[in-house]
Amino acid sequence: MLLQITYQDKATQTENENTMEEILKVITTLCIKVDSMDNEIQKLKTNEDNLKSKASQQHDYKNAELRRSEDGKNPELKGDDGKLLKTHNICLNIAAEVSATRKYLIMRSDRRFVADIISNLPCNVLDEILGCLPWKDAVKTTKSIIYQVLLLHKGPILKFTLHGRNVKGYPDINHWILFLSKKNVEEFSLHICTFIKYHLPSQFFTFQQLRHLELDTFLFYPPPDFKGFEKLINLDFQSVIFDLAIFKNLISKCPLLERLRLYWCTHFDILEIDVANLKWFEFYGTSKFICFKNAPMLRNINMYLDPQVLTDPSPVCSNVTKFFHYMPSLQELKLSGSTLEYLIMGGIPESPPTALNNVKFLCILDMCLRNVKEFSSVVYLITSCPKLQELRIECEIVCDDVEPDIQLLRAQSISCGVMKILQRVEMQGFTGFEMEMEFMKIILASAPVLEEIFV
Repeated sequence: MLLQITYQDKATQTENENTMEEILKVITTLCIKVDSMDNEIQKLKTNEDNLKSKASQQHDYKNAELRRSEDGKNPELKGDDGKLLKTHNICLNIAAEVSATRKYLIMRSDRRFVADIISNLPCNVLDEILGCLPWKDAVKTTKSIIYQVLLLHKGPILKFTLHGRNVKGYPDINHWILFLSKKNVEEFSLHICTFIKYHLPSQFFTFQQLRHLELDTFLFYPPPDFKGFEKLINLDFQSVIFDLAIFKNLISKCPLLERLRLYWCTHFDILEIDVANLKWFEFYGTSKFICFKNAPMLRNINMYLDPQVLTDPSPVCSNVTKFFHYMPSLQELKLSGSTLEYLIMGGIPESPPTALNNVKFLCILDMCLRNVKEFSSVVYLITSCPKLQELRIECEIVCDDVEPDIQLLRAQSISCGVMKILQRVEMQGFTGFEMEMEFMKIILASAPVLEEIFV
């Protein structure tokens, strides 16, 4: 389990130098306490050795005395059961003291005892130590320590991140969220890798200061009085289950939202995005159509549609023009081969969408250039971006040895426009098949200022 907490108490802020000086003082105090404990342990070990030596000497002395008494046939010791019993009891008492001392030493030298020193530090000192740790040294601990860190802190908590696998303590997570609901959290990230999706408690939906939200494997069903996250800028859902109406209501109540990521969440035939301030969008999943109703500031799109959408005989609103209509500021476009092919299924318009006029970076993932439809669609898309400067294509490795009709593809690419300012081309997974070579010829013939090409 990984826990990262960032907090800040504005009333007790100090300069960096003073903070570091206080931390050094605390560390020095801890070292002194540890050294003192080591000295105490050494003294106890010395006492143990002395007790062992004393017990051994007394035992040897009594045995020698008994042997002399028996050899000399001393009448005073012969048959003196009382003295022998007394000596035996003394030895037993000494042995018991030695055993108790050993147990005490083990308890005092246990690492958990030493580590507990930090729990007795003042709250403000503990806050300074934990707050100055870099994220790479974030706390990796058990839920008891998480409780301790949260409950000891008195000021606001700006950031809370928890990553766990097969977490079973859902009641504990509820308690932590309840506590955090009063701490003005701005960044909240909760990733629980499990097959059972976790239902967020109602207290979570009161985080009115949220600016960054990441959820993984959850059920997102807010209460009826949910007011939204008015300050939210970044929303990241991974394997999150929600209703379409709930999602529309959520993004409508996030007026400052700039980044939206949906990674294999609930499947919908049509997903409408109406966020005027949106600048970055990423989608991985199965949706027959994603409609941007209002995205005047959208600059970056990364979309991967599950190839199974291609099996639908009647695609819903599969249309290039409609898809790119409401994004005049688009500059970076990243699509999978299946996504591009699905958009082209609705027909290729005579005039390219005006939204592509400002695209400077284009990336096609899992592209099969030996597929006639994908080949035609990628050539169309490239030539529809007059300001394209960088092109990246990741070819999909296929086992089919049958080459498509090269002459047909050449005829389709004759109308290919000139990529006047294309400067850099990168192709990954290039195998040298004839179709791939033909594609490279088209690029070289249409890019007069091409500077770099990586294959």
